[in-house]
Amino acid sequence: MISIIALSLAALASGPPAVTGFRVVPVADRTEVVIQVDGGVTMTDFALTEPSRIVIDLTGPDAIARAEHRIMRGGVRSLRVGPFQPGIARVVIDLDENVVYHVERTETAVRVSFPNPAESFEAWSTPGAAPLGPPVLPPTEPATPLLQQLQNITVMFVEEPLANVLAGFADFANRSIIANNDVKTRAITAEVRNQPWDVALEAILKANNLVAVEQESGVLLVLDAAQVQQRQQEEPLESRQYVIRYVSADTLVEPVRGMVTDRGRVVANRTTNSLLVTESPSVLNRIEPLIQQLDARVPQVNISATIAFVDRTALEQVGLTYDVKDSRGNQLNQRVSGFVDGNGDGLFQASEATSEDVVLLGGNSVAALANANLPVPNPALQLVSSLVLGRHTLISFLEALQSVTMSDIQAKPVVTVMNHREAEIQVGQRTPVRVIDAASAAGGQGGFPIATVDYVNTGVILRVTPHITGDQVMLDLVAERSDAVPAPSDIGFVFTTQNARTQVLVSDGETTVIGGLTITEKSKVRAGIPLLMDLPVLGALFRNTREQENKRDLLIMVTPHIVRN
Repeated sequence: MISIIALSLAALASGPPAVTGFRVVPVADRTEVVIQVDGGVTMTDFALTEPSRIVIDLTGPDAIARAEHRIMRGGVRSLRVGPFQPGIARVVIDLDENVVYHVERTETAVRVSFPNPAESFEAWSTPGAAPLGPPVLPPTEPATPLLQQLQNITVMFVEEPLANVLAGFADFANRSIIANNDVKTRAITAEVRNQPWDVALEAILKANNLVAVEQESGVLLVLDAAQVQQRQQEEPLESRQYVIRYVSADTLVEPVRGMVTDRGRVVANRTTNSLLVTESPSVLNRIEPLIQQLDARVPQVNISATIAFVDRTALEQVGLTYDVKDSRGNQLNQRVSGFVDGNGDGLFQASEATSEDVVLLGGNSVAALANANLPVPNPALQLVSSLVLGRHTLISFLEALQSVTMSDIQAKPVVTVMNHREAEIQVGQRTPVRVIDAASAAGGQGGFPIATVDYVNTGVILRVTPHITGDQVMLDLVAERSDAVPAPSDIGFVFTTQNARTQVLVSDGETTVIGGLTITEKSKVRAGIPLLMDLPVLGALFRNTREQENKRDLLIMVTPHIVRN
């Protein structure tokens, strides 16, 4: 579709007019292109799409040198100037995308302004350009969308020659539209109600198997669609090489391949990062603007993250153990070794010590052991007391422990990545995991299962994809901290994982917390002698008590910085 905006402004000429310079400057959140003129000129402007550009025709300056300036800032790709017709100079502003623009004619300049679709930029000017006056901002009323700026048309044609139809559209749109000689007399019957003129014209031409081709001069030439296709098939093939500067040539193969015909071919050369396209010249001329649009410098984002893990464990444990031994009878020597009077002399020798239980089969004897299976591991306090009553000995153990353990692990990965590309950084290890295919035993070699090894990435892992939107960055982010712990059985490993997956919008240079998680686990164990452990007050003498509290904190913070050119 051909989208065109036509406006006409006039200024009185005072002296021989001339174009003296060009400037591209930022004004608030807009881009302003200034064409500096010396003397009065008459100006006509319109916009074109595919590719996007604004055309300014200045009536007056004639002797102007043809030049092209590569801008690449503020949404402006390049600026071209040169003679168009006698007494008319044409200025073409090549854009990154379609914009709603505003034109202002002053005594010394023509100012074209539009919203800046890119990041902030430094001003550019041709050598010797005069200093600028105050910027001219567009009207304060809300901007009208581009499609609403187009003039609408309502027409009806009944068996009207094509030449007359095009003449009506040319008068309405203030454009040069002509028909090829072989289709001038073709009869057109159509009715269009309240549609933009370019949409209406395209629909009428398509319904009659016609096509409008824009010439380099800006004139629209209407041809028979079948003849255009036949001409393309008859054109000799030509090969052109396009050197790609900012992106990988492989990524442009599919978009370009969609524009070539069955005769064409697209090949990417990775060594020179270029595309070799073989096609007819008319198709190549349409492909070249597409490559220029896709081969754009991509901004980068520097992302620094802080991933903090804090583990805190508080433990309190108190226990009493009782051991009653009969020096000449039963002994439960599980906690404290005892003695066996093997020679019956009534004296215990060092060689008669034993750690095994002793049971007297003849005579009366009593031995007891309480809470022996609940000792306090690595106690900070141990108290032993013994009481001898005849041939019985009561040995008591008091054990106590209180401990607080804290571990603080911080990872600060930093990665720089291109806009809309995924980056990944990992600090850790790859853990091998054995996988056994039991089903293969029936058909495997020798009837044995087949074992393979998979590798699982563990440690601190950060995956992020930035999307720049003005001075803000939208992040698709996955942060993970994982570890492999041997499983209690023979199944292999258990993977403990803490992660966060989110999408967040952050200003340039702003630090934000994207993940916070606190897990608290409390456990309390009471074990002891039945009935006695439940006695009021005295029950504490007959039981062991263990209280444990575990707290695990996860905190993830991210700071993006847009890398300016």
